[in-house]
Amino acid sequence: MSRFQQVSMAVLLLFAALLSAALQAVGQSPGGFLSIDCGREANYSEYTDPKTGIVYLPDGQYVDSGENHRISNEKAKTKSTDLQTVRSFPSGLRNCYTLPTRKGSKYLVRLTFVYGNYDGEDSASTLKFDLHLGAYFWTTVDTPSDHVYEAMFVAWARWTPVCLINTDSGTPFANTVELRPLGDALYPTVMANQSMSMHRRCSLGETKTYPDDPYDRYWWQMCYSNPTWKNISSVLTVKEDSNFAVPSPIMQTAIEAADNNTILNITWVNKMLSGHNVKLLLHFADFQNSQLRQFNASLNNVQPYQYSPPYLTADALFNSGWSTASDGQYNIRLEPTSVSKLPPMINALEIYTLISHDSPTTFPADFETIMAIKLEYGIKKNWMGDPCFPVKFAWEAHGDVLHKVENRQFTFNELEKFTNRFERLIGQGGFGPVYFGRLEDNAEVAVKMRSESSSHGTTEFFAEVQSLTKVHHRNLVSLVGYCCERDHLALVYEYMAGGSLCDHLRDNNGVGETLNWRTRIRVVIEAAQGLDYLHKGCSLPIIHRDVKTSNILLGQNLHAKIADFGLSKTYLSETQTHISVTAAGTAGYIDPEYYQTGRLTESSDVYSFGIVLLEIATGESPILPGQGHIVQRVKRKIDAGDIRLVADERLRGAYEVSSMWKVVDTALLCTVDVGARRPTMATVVAQLKESLALEEAHENSGLRGSIGTTSDTSISTSMFGPSAR
Repeated sequence: MSRFQQVSMAVLLLFAALLSAALQAVGQSPGGFLSIDCGREANYSEYTDPKTGIVYLPDGQYVDSGENHRISNEKAKTKSTDLQTVRSFPSGLRNCYTLPTRKGSKYLVRLTFVYGNYDGEDSASTLKFDLHLGAYFWTTVDTPSDHVYEAMFVAWARWTPVCLINTDSGTPFANTVELRPLGDALYPTVMANQSMSMHRRCSLGETKTYPDDPYDRYWWQMCYSNPTWKNISSVLTVKEDSNFAVPSPIMQTAIEAADNNTILNITWVNKMLSGHNVKLLLHFADFQNSQLRQFNASLNNVQPYQYSPPYLTADALFNSGWSTASDGQYNIRLEPTSVSKLPPMINALEIYTLISHDSPTTFPADFETIMAIKLEYGIKKNWMGDPCFPVKFAWEAHGDVLHKVENRQFTFNELEKFTNRFERLIGQGGFGPVYFGRLEDNAEVAVKMRSESSSHGTTEFFAEVQSLTKVHHRNLVSLVGYCCERDHLALVYEYMAGGSLCDHLRDNNGVGETLNWRTRIRVVIEAAQGLDYLHKGCSLPIIHRDVKTSNILLGQNLHAKIADFGLSKTYLSETQTHISVTAAGTAGYIDPEYYQTGRLTESSDVYSFGIVLLEIATGESPILPGQGHIVQRVKRKIDAGDIRLVADERLRGAYEVSSMWKVVDTALLCTVDVGARRPTMATVVAQLKESLALEEAHENSGLRGSIGTTSDTSISTSMFGPSAR
């Protein structure tokens, strides 16, 4: 064994021992709870809360910085023991509690803030600071007076930092930090790449916590009231559901509308939620089964869902994706149906916001090794939380990522020179304008500059840089370099002289020449090969998320390459089945299943590519005002069995009928509603190659122009199943 291996093994053994000791301390509380009394002096022992039996520990072994204080005597008279002490952090930008976790396990973490004028400054009204879960922004703590903040997450390592960030608006502090293990099946929206922050959790009866809730979730008494509601309850046990495990004591109380003609509305407005991704959980259980109780449930009057609560069994309704209201106003509407005999009811509700995992982090194994060394040698300075995230702005952090990129880094002055002061505009997209440029060696490039009004931000910019430096394929556009100055973001690509496929399918003010059928098939085969490489040829699958004809670029001899990786997402592990993310893309191309569920898979790219295939067949845009979506338009036309009703008129009949049918059949199979029934990109490539072979054989036979020699009602030979027509 080498010296390096010996040292590595020693560090890992040390880490295991330290972690074991930490977890043993956690295990002394019920349910494996860890409860930290912040600011409690190290020479004070742990103590047990007389009401709950939960053990609270001093915080010295979990944090390396800060000062201990007590809230004012006047405030302390009304507070429990754990809230009477405070640890404040007057020094440093970032101060972290490091919590022992089990990698891959699901947790609830809760911080409580009771200012209690501990510093004599009476500054609660102006105090503000941020919380981070590891490297990820969690929330802003604003005017903290008896505030509780909770998050749910899947541990990515055997230690999880929870960090308080100074934002120059007062001194961060905390009273308690609590960690609660959750069952792996609970809250399926919480995954390795996606955490949630609690905004509201309401019981319709009394406030409940542990031991009524074995996971120690806080259920506050209903935060809303209305004279048209009435309280109802039951003493019978309500069976828990497997996804959220809301305890029977919470589900035994409810509110219902005053009568069967009354709509039950719950409305709240919070400007802090403006533009945020929100997850809503509504919990139901009926206390009777003799009469029909049926109502339509909707959030902000979108897509009402008809529902009847089950008898004495907890059930939940929730928005499948993430909802966003630009004004921060949300309305839950429960409206009785015409056949309902009883008014709408609801037992409990939860509201969460998304914690986006979009910041760079240290590899878990490296982080754990660093933590073991830190604990062994008692290092207390400069290692606060994730070592990859030590800076104030998410930008110097992105710089760490860019330092690993091998592509050239341009200055803005260089880009001005190479584009002749941005003289020749060759395109415009959501990121910004694209200019033609020529480097010192005469190589032609396309320079995409981010505009101030761009809907794309730094996240998309760095996603594209990272994606294009990981992938290399003849059918993916090459990244030459980038510019990353504080006022200027730019991406520099190889120049694709032929423009985009979109340019050649429609008039576009005379830009691009209409492609013949054979060339159209060849172009989409090359694009499909690029997508197949992203899905199956990379070490971890990459989902492009914005496949469309304007992102298929044509170079010399009209060879095609996929471009624009600003929205792309990469799987985190080989066992991952999907990525949960807010739906994004271009209208007309977005997979409806992904849009509704927020579950992104390779099949979402397959759907978008199916729309591209319908475009090359019809020459039409995905959406035409007053005529609906291209899938529906094509389905209506093929019912007649005549491919000429579908095919682009600009082809003037110059195509082999079976070849056209095969492309259309393949496109419709790519766009079926259920993603699991769509073909893979490898299968799509195979089908398109068959279509190309049919077209080439037709050309070689000399039958060009004699389209009537092949029956328009011939049966497709698609390997996927019966013809779509």
